[in-house]
Amino acid sequence: MIFCTSCGARNDDGTRFCISCGHALQTQNNVTAPLPTAVPMPGVRSLADVADATDATDAAAPTAPQKMSRRMMIILCAIGALIIVLAAVFLTLRSTVFSPQGPLNSYVSAIAEGDYEKASKLVDPGVENDARALMVNKAGENESRRIKNVEISSINQNRVTGKWEATVSYSVDGVQKSSQVTMESAGKKLLFFDSWKVASPMLTTLKIAVPKTMTNVSVNGVDIDLSKAATDKSDASEPDDPSSDVDYSEMTEYSVPAYPGVYNVGFADSQYVTGNEVKINDAAKAAYLVPEATDKLKSEILSQVQKRIDDCTASSALSKDGCSFSNGSFSSSSSMAYTNIKRTATNTPEIAELDLMSGSFTTTTIQTTITYQERYYSDQPWENDSENDSGTISGTISLSNEKLTVDIPNTDEDSDGGW
Repeated sequence: MIFCTSCGARNDDGTRFCISCGHALQTQNNVTAPLPTAVPMPGVRSLADVADATDATDAAAPTAPQKMSRRMMIILCAIGALIIVLAAVFLTLRSTVFSPQGPLNSYVSAIAEGDYEKASKLVDPGVENDARALMVNKAGENESRRIKNVEISSINQNRVTGKWEATVSYSVDGVQKSSQVTMESAGKKLLFFDSWKVASPMLTTLKIAVPKTMTNVSVNGVDIDLSKAATDKSDASEPDDPSSDVDYSEMTEYSVPAYPGVYNVGFADSQYVTGNEVKINDAAKAAYLVPEATDKLKSEILSQVQKRIDDCTASSALSKDGCSFSNGSFSSSSSMAYTNIKRTATNTPEIAELDLMSGSFTTTTIQTTITYQERYYSDQPWENDSENDSGTISGTISLSNEKLTVDIPNTDEDSDGGW
């Protein structure tokens, strides 16, 4: 009888493997009969079996580091993949949302769409508020006057200046033009991304020449006061095709900043002057506005002239300043005494000359009849007499914000004039 050292089952002599557990059996020839205390009870594992089990556990232990290594590799791969994704997102955002191209595109698009107020918010025009009179949407509401065929180059760093620059190409009234735009860093956004801004606004300059001190004009339907909206002014020079009827030395040229486009310039709506509109599509050329007087202006001038005539003819003095047409030949140094002097204008004058460039005017000749009494000595009776006098009235006019001022000097000399 042979006992299995693994499970303790009984096996017949000569059996090589346990019929219960299949464990190899030791033959009688190779095995010394175990002491009774060493014979395991059925169902109970021996110390050798326990040792075998421990060895088996120890043999399996090396597989744990292998499993841990695979887990760590998966984690590291996941982290690496996440880093790659984040880097790709970072580079994409930096080259699109947070690139200098974005602010430039938004700025140029606002100008091309006639949204000049938005453009001024995106990029400071760099001029005083009064000089932004044409940077309003009304100036660009007509689509045909805006820039067209807009193309923006890539932004590159100038090797000489180190600045980031781009070229904006567009057409104005069918003529191809371009503007150089400079970009600069404006700090950081979301801690990691560069913030960019347009450093050089895309502006042009309108040159508008008007008679001196006449400053109210209309540009693309926007009424502006050139004395406030202009950033510079100078004496106007003659254009390439001067008119012999215009005295350009009596004009002032104003420089007004604006966004690129087509601008129609004329006098602001007025009851006193009118004139043709002039189109500006080239910043190098000035628009010359030559006014024409309306009947209303002539009527207002003659109204003031009539007041002067009434004032002069109402006088019974020997003479009165500013009344050369009605003073007559009386002299205070004469030994002749005069009394009961009465003056009457015998005609109604008209405007003989009206120069809106200088703002001067002169009337036609005013005829005056003067009646009076005279005597040499106080004990002599008064004798009736009369004479005639004539002359013109000259003066100047000024027009500002539809306020007309007619000035007739209280002298007997003609005024040099001036708006």
